[in-house]
Amino acid sequence: MLTDTLLEELRCRGEGADLDYKVERYPFSNASDEEKSEILKDILALANAHREGTGYILIGFKEKSPHPAEVVGLSSQGVIDDSRLQEFVNGKLESKLEFRYEERLFEGRHIAVISIPKQQRPFYLKRDYGKLTKHAVYLRRGSATAIASPREIAMMGAANTARGEVRVLLSFQSPENQPLQYRFEREFLIFPEKLPDFAESRNEMFDFPRIPSNKNYWRDGAYYYSSWRRVIQVRFILDNNSEFSIGDAHLEVTCHCPEGEAVSLLRADCMPEVPATSYLAHVRPERANQLMVVDNRGSKPVAHVTLGTIRPGQTVRAEDDLAILPSAPGRYLLQARILANEIPNPLLIEHEFELVGSATKVGVSDFLALMDALADE
Repeated sequence: MLTDTLLEELRCRGEGADLDYKVERYPFSNASDEEKSEILKDILALANAHREGTGYILIGFKEKSPHPAEVVGLSSQGVIDDSRLQEFVNGKLESKLEFRYEERLFEGRHIAVISIPKQQRPFYLKRDYGKLTKHAVYLRRGSATAIASPREIAMMGAANTARGEVRVLLSFQSPENQPLQYRFEREFLIFPEKLPDFAESRNEMFDFPRIPSNKNYWRDGAYYYSSWRRVIQVRFILDNNSEFSIGDAHLEVTCHCPEGEAVSLLRADCMPEVPATSYLAHVRPERANQLMVVDNRGSKPVAHVTLGTIRPGQTVRAEDDLAILPSAPGRYLLQARILANEIPNPLLIEHEFELVGSATKVGVSDFLALMDALADE
């Protein structure tokens, strides 16, 4: 996800070989082949353009040169799904094109962005589609789109002989391997600040071996419920789309919360288990050389995720999912920095999400009912 800072920088620039503005969203879901060929042509033209860095199509923006582009926003109707667009575009091409489509809020308005990293060219269609012709190399020259000349196509091939830039794609997913949502509904339980020690009664008529009571049972139960009712779990997946391996790949993950609130990070396998009334000395076995650790020593927690060497075309998943425990509703910003030996400057990927839900005070009777439910599990 692009940062607000980068979007602000982009909208201060005019259209060119690496930037295009669109006031309205492209017709896609229920569009004809001719209508859908518009988005295909613009993606191809930007992918084939002569440029140094990533190219962007900003949708929901109106160019106002020399002033910053106006954020006009998009309708909530006709939202395009990234996976469907990926399937549509790459199903028409001779070679796979890496790009990302995302819809989000910017300055309070709904916008969309297509990001196309620099990669080996040319890209062209396998067969005619809509208004487009097979084998034609569509190219963006300045703010216009044209068909590349044989010389321009030869220049693309010459550029491919040099080692290209690192091309990686970081995805934020749910534990169900679906794209991470932008809105979550959770419940925030507020328990009494001071819960008493738990004392388990026993029948002394029988001489059973005494098992010490878990005096923290009430507190453990409160922590269990408050954690599981508000948790958001994130799975990190990194694709290396470069033509060479990247070594010592690593993620640094943080989560920014609303002012006055807090957020905790945990490995998903460190989420609390159902507490027991008796202390059975149950301790989770520690695993040596964990590839995901959370550092809580700074002003905010940081999750360090080691991914190691990633070969060309390889997809790597983090060792474990990350559990995010927010303190209250609001807007949160998940940030992940990608570091590797072949990446001179860390890449920053962001995902902003909104958290809604009520804060519920748990009375004594409700608390006991919750704990009885735990005993039945």
